[in-house]
Amino acid sequence: MSEIPAIWKEERLIESFEVDMFARLRPHTLLGLFLNGAWNAARGSVYGYEELSRRNLMWVLVKVQIEISRMPGWREKVILETWGKRVERLYALRDFAVATPAGERMACATTLWMVLDKNSGRPQRLDSKTDGFPWMPGREGLATSLEKVPLLEGGRETARYRVKFSDIDVNRHVNSARYLQWLVDSESRTVQEEKQPGSIEISYLAEAVVDEEVAVFTDVDGKSPRLASIRRTSDGKELCRGRVGWRDRDA
Repeated sequence: MSEIPAIWKEERLIESFEVDMFARLRPHTLLGLFLNGAWNAARGSVYGYEELSRRNLMWVLVKVQIEISRMPGWREKVILETWGKRVERLYALRDFAVATPAGERMACATTLWMVLDKNSGRPQRLDSKTDGFPWMPGREGLATSLEKVPLLEGGRETARYRVKFSDIDVNRHVNSARYLQWLVDSESRTVQEEKQPGSIEISYLAEAVVDEEVAVFTDVDGKSPRLASIRRTSDGKELCRGRVGWRDRDA
């Protein structure tokens, strides 16, 4: 295995196709940058995509927590940093930070991952003492909670989506960022025009596949952060839970 840096850094320019009508990075695209950074950081290690695939294993995102101070804008250059934080139980914890080249922190995130067997779906135990990976338990981008997002009791249906072929990633399930897009798009036009997410928390519970229909249910009390749930319409199976804190849009 090749040696990889403890902190992986990428420089990115925010492109026109990544921003919304206000020229700000879309929330699900920000999550996509995090996910891509994670793949890049692990490449060449025992936990890289190619190495795990040879052993019929794969990474699965279990939970993500994001705090956004300011959403990057069109043509803005950003520095993405990510590092493996520690192993806790069956989870691998990875943190992220996005900042300007001058050092202004724009967003940070923490994530929980599991390695699963592709055939059985069984989680694989990780051993940070023997894997040779540069874990950094003393570096905390965002405090991690291992608890699931709370269950939404009741709520009302706010949107339905049909899973398309383009929603599927290399692990042959709906990409993690797509669930966030569904959660945000299910909000009213007024909320989306006047507000933006300042905090995001998602627990991933089950996978959706092509041609399935999913429904988004949202808390009706109007409070922020707002609880939401994405469920398969055929049997009511809950696929993920979300909690989004909305704040006024950046100027």
